[in-house]
Amino acid sequence: MSNKKLWCVAIRPEFDSPYKQTPAVSKEVAEQAIARYRKMNHAMFQSEVIANSYDGFYQVQQWHGTRKDHIRKMFYTQDWFNQPMYQIFDMSNAESVFSRDDLVICYKQGSTPLTTKDINEAKRFYEAV
Repeated sequence: MSNKKLWCVAIRPEFDSPYKQTPAVSKEVAEQAIARYRKMNHAMFQSEVIANSYDGFYQVQQWHGTRKDHIRKMFYTQDWFNQPMYQIFDMSNAESVFSRDDLVICYKQGSTPLTTKDINEAKRFYEAV
């Protein structure tokens, strides 16, 4: 049996809640996932003090479960970074959403959703008939 350490992203929903572990394929991927969550929080809050207070809600931890459960519950992989973290249904709040510099999924009735980081691409998507 391998002695390789197993890693996860640990998130707690409230300040006094226990951390809930979700498996990551590697320590590096877990660190990148936490950086993505923290970046989202910092973009969301106007106050840096408030945003910083949420940084402790996310941790890289060594997995406490079994190797089998780690594999079965695997969530954080490189593919996770290709998933949009935001969604819009029109251009009304697009400026603030795209300023967060992450993937956005754009929905428009009768069209296949568009996933992009480019606000100009989103504008063309919503302008198209």
